[in-house]
Amino acid sequence: MKSKKSLSLPLPPLEKGQLWKTKTSHVEIMQVGKTLTYYRIFEGEKKRVPTSYGSIQMVQDYLTTNGGTIIKNDRLTKA
Repeated sequence: MKSKKSLSLPLPPLEKGQLWKTKTSHVEIMQVGKTLTYYRIFEGEKKRVPTSYGSIQMVQDYLTTNGGTIIKNDRLTKA
């Protein structure tokens, strides 16, 4: 028997400066290395949020399970 997989589009690769919107928060990608990603998770308009890091696959899984979509990052367009 074939297993049924959900037909969801793959996420675009993570890049520095991306801003993702999930169901409950926003995720800003600060830096992407070979295996790790530095990111910030914040709700609303909080200014001071600590930067966290994790594997690229972990961040992509988080965005997939929480319905992440890329939105325009105003902070980068002003600079």
